[in-house]
Amino acid sequence: MADYQDIIYEVREGAGGGIGYIILNRPERLNALSRDLLAEVGDALENAAKDENVRCIVIKGAGRAFSAGYDMNVQSQGALPRDAITMINADNIPTAMYRRSIWNNPKPVIAQVHSFTLAGGGQLACHCDITIAADDALFGYPPARYASVASYMIWPELVGMKKAKQLAFTGNMINAEEALRLGLVSEVVPAGDLDEQVWNLANTISKLPPASTRLNKRAINHYYESQGMFQSFEFAENLMYASYSASPEALPHGLQDVDRVTEEQGMRAGFQYMNEAYTDEDAIAQAQMKRPDRAP
Repeated sequence: MADYQDIIYEVREGAGGGIGYIILNRPERLNALSRDLLAEVGDALENAAKDENVRCIVIKGAGRAFSAGYDMNVQSQGALPRDAITMINADNIPTAMYRRSIWNNPKPVIAQVHSFTLAGGGQLACHCDITIAADDALFGYPPARYASVASYMIWPELVGMKKAKQLAFTGNMINAEEALRLGLVSEVVPAGDLDEQVWNLANTISKLPPASTRLNKRAINHYYESQGMFQSFEFAENLMYASYSASPEALPHGLQDVDRVTEEQGMRAGFQYMNEAYTDEDAIAQAQMKRPDRAP
């Protein structure tokens, strides 16, 4: 098994076969999605797909959150290209990996999410077949505040056009119960029961004949593919790349400005710059961060 640095991958034996657990393991950064971490997630997903013993895959986060989104330090340190043409032609962008390694994975993939499941973290969770959320989970796309485009166009399918626009136009967060009401997640359970509930679900899936889950996943996926979902993904991504490559003069308070502050003053300052006008809207997140019972 591969020696990973930013994730933990293990196979636990269930009632009908193995259950592959992929654990995002950068808890000190709220599991921010670096390019190395995403590459390891893709590799583990492909290993699980090839393992005949594995019947189901679970993706979860270590520590205080599932994932707070893409790593801003990676962006500001130049690891991401800044011209739209290079980004459009890249074949290692996250959504390409999600399509290849999650959507097209023959095994069911469950996202087990708690606390912050934001931006890229929400994108990762949305691409999974099933999303089970703890009652403390928070969802949203704060990067809209620096003119990023919510490129996971599965949102309109899940929550409807009106709510998808509201989330994209505000960058505001919603709690787990609202996410369940909207159809963004499959189920909400008490945070203390999350591990057990996801294990029970994965264990049940492991009992089914592998051909059954594979065929049903293909059938359901085809319904959405035939409606042009991935064409919408690509269009939204191209708009996002155009935004990311825009100069501060052309797009004030865009990603280039956020990156400049992050590079000069650190990631915390970059987040503060991005969110300084949204104190009231982000009260739900501040309360989450200040909870005295939060695990380290």
